[in-house]
Amino acid sequence: MLRGILQMLNNTNRVNSVFYYSVLQYRYAQSLGEVLNIGVFLLFTEQRTAVFLHPERLGRIRKLYPKFSEKVIRSYFKGIVARTNQLTKQPEVFADYEAHPRQLIDNEILIRDSSALQFSEVKTSVLYTDDLSAISDQFYKLYLSFYDEDQYQSRHDETYLLKEYKQLLRQRLDGLLSREAFEQPITVKPEGTSFAYQFPFAWQNGSYNLVKPVSFDLKLEQSINEKATLNVGQFTVLNDYAEQRNARFDVLVARPKDRKLYKPYDQAIHLLANQPRVNIVEEEKLDDYSQKTAEALR
Repeated sequence: MLRGILQMLNNTNRVNSVFYYSVLQYRYAQSLGEVLNIGVFLLFTEQRTAVFLHPERLGRIRKLYPKFSEKVIRSYFKGIVARTNQLTKQPEVFADYEAHPRQLIDNEILIRDSSALQFSEVKTSVLYTDDLSAISDQFYKLYLSFYDEDQYQSRHDETYLLKEYKQLLRQRLDGLLSREAFEQPITVKPEGTSFAYQFPFAWQNGSYNLVKPVSFDLKLEQSINEKATLNVGQFTVLNDYAEQRNARFDVLVARPKDRKLYKPYDQAIHLLANQPRVNIVEEEKLDDYSQKTAEALR
């Protein structure tokens, strides 16, 4: 009987607990009322936690609005994520806005103005579970999962990464880069070994930068772990070569489409980034990376 009473009290406390959420909207043409949901901000005031959800792939926006600036959107994402993480590290801030979640968003996350990106009015929901990550997953599926739907038709594999980089680089160089530049891979043979490694492209700007695509757009956590371990082994063998020739390994990476694999992906990237002479270039940074390459090749 005591267990039943405790369970009832727990359920009552949960029902009385709430959290707040607001949708980040891209207002492409405000006069026409064209609005697209591109993010969700979750505010758990009692738990002193905030979460910002956003899609990694923006292909659907590109199809709808070809002139939209993906670089600007991603910079907003990066800024909002940073401010949200900082907010969670300062639990005392929540007390100032406990009854005014809209003011918290306007003052701490994104100023309300006439720009194309704006948070919607704040809504309240009952805290139906203590698992905040489960709530986050459900809200992503509710508001943002459609960004991923058409992406399952094709993997962002090594061929895709290299093709994207090649196209961006040719655009930057206005046709100055010959097609043969990517058709003659660079072969590296570390001294004292029988190993040989191929890199599809290399460029120089003080260091000799060997480009290698490594896709983690896989379906299993084990596959991600094994691929990361394999590449760490290769870069370990190549470390002496890199030291002797002032070389750097620029690794172009793609993340998995399944959000449940983001954690093992982040661990794999961390493992690779900790290797000497390894520079990680995530897929959303390809544009900036191609710009740096083009500036060095001109």
